[in-house]
Parts: sequence; C-alpha cells; structure tokens
Amino acid sequence: MAQQYAIGVDIGGTNIVAAVVAEDGRVLSRLSTPTEAERGPENGIRRICELVERAESDAEIPSGDVAGIGIGCTGPLDLERGRVINPYTLPTWDDVPLVEAVSNRFGLPVVLLNDCDVAALGEHWVGAGKGTRNMLYITVGTGIGGGIIANGHLYRGVGLTAGEIGHHVIDINGPKCYCGARGCWEMLAAAPAIARAAAEAAQEGSLLLAMAGGNREKITAKLVADAAGRGDPVAGEIMRRTAFYLGTGVANLLNILAPDVVVMGGGVMQSWSLLAPGMMETIRARSGMVPFEHIRIVPAALKLNAGVIGAARALFDHLRGEL
Repeated sequence: MAQQYAIGVDIGGTNIVAAVVAEDGRVLSRLSTPTEAERGPENGIRRICELVERAESDAEIPSGDVAGIGIGCTGPLDLERGRVINPYTLPTWDDVPLVEAVSNRFGLPVVLLNDCDVAALGEHWVGAGKGTRNMLYITVGTGIGGGIIANGHLYRGVGLTAGEIGHHVIDINGPKCYCGARGCWEMLAAAPAIARAAAEAAQEGSLLLAMAGGNREKITAKLVADAAGRGDPVAGEIMRRTAFYLGTGVANLLNILAPDVVVMGGGVMQSWSLLAPGMMETIRARSGMVPFEHIRIVPAALKLNAGVIGAARALFDHLRGEL
C-alpha cells in the first residue's frame, strides 16, 4: 500500500504554517506566511489554500497520496461545525466556515482542532510524549492552554472543549480574568502577567528598566527572563514567583489526571532553566496524592513544528475514526 500523507496547517495570530507530513511523522515540506487577520477571512482562506498548494508542490509527492488536511487554529472555535468564532488574535474572523471552505477547495477531508490540541497530538506522536499512554500538554505563552491524551487518545469532552486548563483558579481573590472568574492560572503565570508585574515593580535605575530603554510599556516576559538571568533582583523575584504559580497549577493537574508525562511548551517555557527548579520544588511539595517520582515533567521537543505535525496526526486519526 502506498505511503499516505496529510497536510497540517497551524493558524496563529502571527503566522500561518503548512506542512506535508508522512504517516510516520516526518515533515517533508514546511512553509509559512504572515497571518494578517485584519485583511479579512476570505483573504486568509485564500492564502491558506495557496500555502497548502505550495507545500504539496515542494514535497514532490503525487497529489492522490494526500489523505486530507488537518488544521489547528487559535480559538475560540466551534469544533462541531468547523468554524472560527472571532478569536482575539484573529480580528474580523467571526463565524468563519473554515472546514467547509478548505474542503470545498481541495475536495479532501478536513478536520479542525484548537492549537493546543494539535500540539498535544504532535508531541504525543513523535515528540516528548512519544510512547506514553497518558500525557498532559501545557503551553505557556500569551495565555495558558492544554491538551489531554488519555489512554492514547485525545480527550475532547463535552462540545469538544476539554483542555481549558489556563482557567482553573489558583487564587480566588486574584486578578479578574476575561472568562469571568478571578485568579485564573493564565492571569498569574502567562507572559502578559509576567510583563505586567515587572512593569509595576521595576525600579528606576535598574537593569530591567534599562533593558527596556526606560519604557515600562516595552517590558516583555522574555525581557524579564533575560534580566533575571543577568542578575536583576526584581526580575529574578518575578521569575521565582512565576515558577511557584506554574508549579502550583501543574501540581493541581497532576493530582487530578496523574499522567505519565507532562510536556510543557510555549514562549514562556523557553526560560526552562530559570523556571524549572522552583517549579519542580513546588510540584513535589503539592502533589502528594500521586506517585510524583514516576511522572516525567519535560520541555516540549517539537518546537515550531508541533502544530503542523499534530494537525496532520489529527487528520489521520479522524480518518481512522479515532479522534
């Protein structure tokens, strides 16, 4: 039987990526283009389709060997109808029938998942969670999201909405979240929270503020991590506090899910060496109801390819009736 391929598409607020992925997880071609969501969904769909065509051409495979297209997209999404529902990161994309439009264009099966779920599938297939039965994927960046692999399959829940782990509450009296709750994990440990805390606490004449050119509005989570690595005391304290919040959230999830492995990705986790010691100490102290010593907590392995690889895997699983 001839090898089959899927095209994985990853739609984020900044870039759209398309890749041809083989049944064994190999990436044969990969292309990206700026998202430019403000140009409207029709323009976006046209450019997605063009990117898919170019990726297929670059892979130099027979078109009949492409089994379909998997798409991971920033949310919110209506996964039951295959639509994008006006995400904050995709302005003007309101109730966009993405699956229908792409499927009609190519005459192929198309499946849509959120970006965290496809990244989870990718890491479980050929990344840091390969070979495990139960895996929790966590991404810490502009927000905090997750994907849950249970008994070897993506757990999707009611309305296919499982995995909103960024909105479990860490501090009932904490800052108000856009979801309506207070003290959500995302509001305490995601990149905007790090930047906001640093902007408020940065001292005049400090290394942190100097690295931001004296402009508090230019302080980012990455800059805070860089300043902490160079010895700025305020930045160092914020990173330690972030590690505590991250560890608290992970410990909560370990006590509930008891996975074989926790895979952590996203921009904030690029500072793994700074965050991991405090995070692990907190997790160890707060996950006494599960065998912590048998659970691996590791950084993601696939980096920028996790989304497209996982989107392709979603398509293969969909065709097998396993999604």
